[in-house]
Amino acid sequence: MSWTPEPVKIAHALIIVILLWSVPSIWSLINGSWRVSKRPNLGDTLYEDEDGTATVESSKAFSNKALSIIVFVVTLLGLAIAIANLIFLVTQKQHVLTASPGHDSILEATLLVPSWFLLLIQFISISRLVQPVLRFRAVVARLTSCFLIAGLLVVNLLSEPLHVSQILLISQLGAAAVLVVTVFSFERRPAVFRQDGRPIDAQMNGSLWSRYSFQWGVKLLAAAGKDDFDNHDMPIMDHVVRSGDATARFRNIVIKENSLPLWVQIFWAFRAEIFLQWVGILFSNFFDVAPAFATLQLLKYLESRQDVDAVEPGAWKYVAGIVAATVSSHIVDSRIMWWVMQGIMLPLRSILTGLVYMKMLKIKDSSKPPRDVSSREFLSEEDGSGYSTKLPDKTQSASQQDVINMFSVDCAQVASFGQRNTEYINLFGKFIVTVVFLLLLIGWESLCAGLVGIACLFPINKFLAARYGKKQEALMNIRDKRTIITTEALQGIRQIKFSAIETHWAEKLESVRSEELTTLWSSCLDNIFMDFASNFTPVVLTALTLATYSWIHGQLLPSVAFTSMTLFIELEGIVSHIPSLLVQAINAKISCDRIQNFLRLPEKPENTVPGDSISFHNACITFPHDMEDRNPDIFTLRDLNLAFPNNSLSIISGPTGSGKSLLLASILGEAELLSGYVQVPKSTDERFDSKATAANWIIPSAVAFVSQNPWIENATIKDNILFGLPFDQIRYDKVIGACALTQDLSTFEDGDQTEVGAQGISLSGGQKWRLTLARAFYSRAGIMVMDDIFSALDAHVGKHIYEHAVMGEIADGRTRILVTHHVSLCLPRAKYAVRLSAKGVLEHASLVEGLQETGLLDEILEADDAKDPPEIEEDLILRAVVPDTTTPLPSTDAIIAMKAPPKKLHEDENREIGRVKTSVYSGYLKASGSWPFWSTLIVIFLIAQAFILGRTYWVRIWANDYETVKDVAVPFTAYPYQSSLQEQFSGKAFQHIGFINSGNSSLMSMSTIDFAVVQHQNLWFYLGVYCLISIFSVLFSVGRLYMIYSSSIRASHQIFRDILQSVLRAPLRWLDVTPIGRILNRFTGDFTSLDSTLSQNFYYFGAAIVDILGVLVAAIFVSPYIIICALILFVICGYFGTAFIVAARTMKRLESTSKSPVISHFAASLSGLSTIRAFARSREFQARMFDIIDTYTACSWVSSIFRCWLRLRIGITSSMFAATVATMVITNREIDASLAGFALSFALSFASKVGWAINISTQLELDMNATERIFEYRDVATEDQGGVDVRATWPEKGKVEIQNLELGYAEGLPAILKGLSFIAEGNQRIGVIGRTGAGKSTLSLALFRFLEARKGSISIDGVDISTIKIHDLRTRLAIIPQDPVLFSGTIRSNLDPFSEISDYQLREALVRVHLIPSNTQTTAPETSVPGSSTTSSTKAVSEPVKENKNAFLSLTAPVASGGSNLSQGQKQLLCLARAILSRPKVLLLDEATSAVDMATDILIQRSIREEFSNTTLLVIAHRLSTVADFDKILVMKDGFNAEFGSPRELLEKEGEDSIFRGMVKQSGEEEELHRMILA
Repeated sequence: MSWTPEPVKIAHALIIVILLWSVPSIWSLINGSWRVSKRPNLGDTLYEDEDGTATVESSKAFSNKALSIIVFVVTLLGLAIAIANLIFLVTQKQHVLTASPGHDSILEATLLVPSWFLLLIQFISISRLVQPVLRFRAVVARLTSCFLIAGLLVVNLLSEPLHVSQILLISQLGAAAVLVVTVFSFERRPAVFRQDGRPIDAQMNGSLWSRYSFQWGVKLLAAAGKDDFDNHDMPIMDHVVRSGDATARFRNIVIKENSLPLWVQIFWAFRAEIFLQWVGILFSNFFDVAPAFATLQLLKYLESRQDVDAVEPGAWKYVAGIVAATVSSHIVDSRIMWWVMQGIMLPLRSILTGLVYMKMLKIKDSSKPPRDVSSREFLSEEDGSGYSTKLPDKTQSASQQDVINMFSVDCAQVASFGQRNTEYINLFGKFIVTVVFLLLLIGWESLCAGLVGIACLFPINKFLAARYGKKQEALMNIRDKRTIITTEALQGIRQIKFSAIETHWAEKLESVRSEELTTLWSSCLDNIFMDFASNFTPVVLTALTLATYSWIHGQLLPSVAFTSMTLFIELEGIVSHIPSLLVQAINAKISCDRIQNFLRLPEKPENTVPGDSISFHNACITFPHDMEDRNPDIFTLRDLNLAFPNNSLSIISGPTGSGKSLLLASILGEAELLSGYVQVPKSTDERFDSKATAANWIIPSAVAFVSQNPWIENATIKDNILFGLPFDQIRYDKVIGACALTQDLSTFEDGDQTEVGAQGISLSGGQKWRLTLARAFYSRAGIMVMDDIFSALDAHVGKHIYEHAVMGEIADGRTRILVTHHVSLCLPRAKYAVRLSAKGVLEHASLVEGLQETGLLDEILEADDAKDPPEIEEDLILRAVVPDTTTPLPSTDAIIAMKAPPKKLHEDENREIGRVKTSVYSGYLKASGSWPFWSTLIVIFLIAQAFILGRTYWVRIWANDYETVKDVAVPFTAYPYQSSLQEQFSGKAFQHIGFINSGNSSLMSMSTIDFAVVQHQNLWFYLGVYCLISIFSVLFSVGRLYMIYSSSIRASHQIFRDILQSVLRAPLRWLDVTPIGRILNRFTGDFTSLDSTLSQNFYYFGAAIVDILGVLVAAIFVSPYIIICALILFVICGYFGTAFIVAARTMKRLESTSKSPVISHFAASLSGLSTIRAFARSREFQARMFDIIDTYTACSWVSSIFRCWLRLRIGITSSMFAATVATMVITNREIDASLAGFALSFALSFASKVGWAINISTQLELDMNATERIFEYRDVATEDQGGVDVRATWPEKGKVEIQNLELGYAEGLPAILKGLSFIAEGNQRIGVIGRTGAGKSTLSLALFRFLEARKGSISIDGVDISTIKIHDLRTRLAIIPQDPVLFSGTIRSNLDPFSEISDYQLREALVRVHLIPSNTQTTAPETSVPGSSTTSSTKAVSEPVKENKNAFLSLTAPVASGGSNLSQGQKQLLCLARAILSRPKVLLLDEATSAVDMATDILIQRSIREEFSNTTLLVIAHRLSTVADFDKILVMKDGFNAEFGSPRELLEKEGEDSIFRGMVKQSGEEEELHRMILA
């Protein structure tokens, strides 16, 4: 006999719990002190927590006073009603006689009075709390007492016979309900704001109702629906998600880095959130089967219904059960979805991104050839160099592309896995609950038969998933490879366009793309096989289960058939989800391992020790490398013993490639220290920059660094100079003047507020140098480390900077260490000098006084060919500053002409507004297939859905057949189901069948046998048809997926080729003003969406639409009027869906544009890593990155709010459809159980299918946003490739004629060249000189047709270049820019990318530019190591010092991307060798040897004269001595030729208007120039 608790005992238990719950409140009233202020901000102290601080306004607006009054009034009212009820019962003595057994109304009513009184005490105790959050938590805690009192009232009400008492009890129950509603309306805290005034997200501000219904996001949803919604309109996330706080918490966990795998650390850091979500998802599993249970009860009712003309009142509880089950399921699911996004996915992505960036700031800044790209094809022959093409995973150095891919792919992949972590638990929990339900429903025999099918097919699914995972890993590697090549192409796009090798790079990228798409297609085939197996598994499960059940029991009741069908749909989702979850786990593991390997890369060690001054003690240094890749032949400086004096100038000199930059790197701690030690004053971590004054500005141990390649931020000129320091007007003006920037700033309309663009793209070479120099001198550094700052400056500008900056007032008290080739300029006033030999050997290092005594000083000065320029006036210097490069398209010429450059060089990334244009959809559909293709696909979708409907309807016929056979065999009736669940689901044959004539045993026996025989015969028929329909259903479903994938591959191939052609052939201006990060975002993240997710979402969208049609068709079988209900629900869902789609579309676009700055900051920080670390600005850059990450994450945060808001409302609304169908089933007398089961099996999925359709349509449009962004760059205007074909031998002479040339920078801007005319005869050498703004850079761009002429013409050998094809023009000309561009690969691939030249010719070219000695005889490739060495391959045996090998002796020596493993001078010489090999008839040089030493420069100039004797040379000169012996000099001024003639003619020209003569006088080399010109 079962034990049933008595109501009195339950009441006692409840009052005891209430009393215990009230103890803390009573104790606080007895011992606690009452509050002193009624204001939530405690007077003048504003509320503050981890998220932010409240304002006076928000504190005034925050009030729960009205709600508190309601609470007290209602509680007192409830107490009064309880007392009234007790008085009434006491007066009704006869009530005691009518009370039910175990029920004492007076006692229970008596218990209600102290319950209400205790609740009142609990609320009174809250009044002493002042802090809003504490008060909110206390109020919410009182909900427990409210629910306990409600339970006590229900106990009383169930057994209370008196009507008046019932009314009083219901009134108290209403009071308790009002209290619950009121408590749910209490606000948590006032609105809080960040220090900059931006509001914090309102989730934690509002009430429980606002939080759990996502109502706090409604205002944000409405705002996001407007076109002008931007990042600044979004609130700041709370501290849980903010990247800085989240990363700090992660790093402070008990488990430290490197001790356990990264995934274990992640699990431990999020253990609380994961546990909460897992418990929640296991709890929700019961709601998942609740609709099926309610359906079972309804179908049982229909099967046992006796009177078909009346509706039993008890039947409505089944409808209510269906509604309650579906609504509860959606409420729980929406909350879990938000927990996952807020608690794990977004913080985890921010944490991983922050960790990757923080690690990047600490890794070794090593340069080596990229992995698996060009070097693989050229290093197929092992040359013993020790450099393999594939590095060990755990020791791979971090390239820029690796870091970008980790952010854009790997961090997102791991975070996505964190988002879906509950799905694995959900899979397990739902499977257990569903299987137990099926076990009770159909018995163990039938269930085992179905599970056998799963057991047989699961290994196949697992095998396919594992193979798919391997394909995905290979696909990620190929995408890494493509990203590396794409990045390199974009970084070297100028050289690509100047050389007209766009086609070569397009073929290179398309080859990798073809490999990627081939792997992707193979992966798609595996996915198709998995889809086939996933679709076929539930068919096997259903067929085996129903067939076994029918065979054993001889019947198939509709309640069993359709309830099990509903559960089979659940199992279908479970089983079909397994492959994707396995793939997700595999991909996440791969990404997690990649991130872990990166985080465990060796960090830059402390290679220096503290000391009073900079000194080297038996130090042996080399370039940074991984210890596993240590090469004995790597360039090394050995046995260094140096002592740089403090507060003075020290000079480091030596020929090109001698290791000067390596020596500076060792001072910064960036080099590898093999032995000995290096002493450097230790800088303090806390500088208190905000408190710096002129008196304490210089920090003796702080370091500033000017690298050989200027690193400039994408910011204003002023911000670049300040570099995070406070603004000091006096110091700032001094620095500007000392660095010769005053005149430059006057040319910009915005002055120092002008944006310079990424890497200072809008500045000339000299301006870049002077800007970085100004940054160093403005800094607080007491140690200045400068690398070859004079190479890009004119002699007189260099003299000015030397006098006023290096040796000026702003350098007082600073230790300056300078690498330079201008020894004669710097050495006389230096205190310490170091000289390195060409072989990387220390020749001498001592004080300059010692050199003077030994006579070595004169030898050093003689080695330098430049003369010390005399003193000249500063105003002449500033007017003579000239730009130094032809490559920046926004040239200084253009700047002068425009006089009003845009305030933003890089405009904010374009963001479309409104829905994605129809042209984008049509463009994608056209690329993927023709209209007949898509029409056929639509038909296949409809046919597949028809077979799905037919399959379920056939089960209805199958189940209905039982009734027909039953009537023929023997009269029997069905008894109602028993109450026991075990009895209902026992599965015993004929359990619910009772024969009318039970006395005729013979008839019963024969009829039973006949019935069973007929059933078994029919079983095979129904089973066969079911399987046949199912097979066709699966085939059509798989067929439509195959068509979608094939069309996607076609579209991906075509669209990639189109955008690649557009970007490579885009105008140089567009490439200059478009940051590489934006373009890379298109080629990485957007193409990942296009390739992988867009096709799947097209498939899911089509399936969702036909699924909804299938639900409606199934419902029509019940009643056509259901369509009316469906339309009403569609309108409501459409209202929610439209609001969501508009806002989500805006957020997706913002998310896309917010991702580009993260990529750009990663790339910029990595390229300027040594500068950032030298200036000790890592912390500031890290904080900036956290802000950028938060901006990006905020978009995902807001999007998640919108998705949860939609899911909750769509779920609740759509649940009404199942209720409507159930109502029709009950009220329609003609509907039997089998038809009801058929309709309900589809109706129950209506809510999920509508929600899925809206979500997937939104996701489809968001993915189409990625396509829209790709199309934006695909459709950029490209350079006109048309023109007439030029003869193959053109140009034969190289005669250049420019007639009245007029052109401007862009349409609507003033002309830069204004009627320029001159003629360069064939084989002449023309020097082009002029002051800033003269038009020299514009002339070089015009020659290559980067700017089109407005008037006039340029002709070469009689051919107007505007009439011929651009490709023909650029391939016949050549240019050597000051900033050389090399590509990853080898020496050979950079000299001869098309493999058209013999090795002998290649080596001869290297000899001509003095990269290898002329006596080199190499019959086979020798050992080569990339490094900064150009030493000879021969060395004396007797020489005791080990020398470095020449990297250029082997043509297969690897070259890193951008030539980063070579010195600047080596890169310039390699570009010169490339020009020698091309033998152009017209060659343009822009100070192509500025970074080489003077001796080498003299040899190179001689080689140029010899090698290009049959070439027309146009040389933009910065040193007059370079062009003094040329045939003609073109002096440009204000866009026209002010003077043109031979150097002698121009020098002998009399008059004040003789520009060339004036420049000679101002040059500081007047005597030497006169000798050269007049000799």
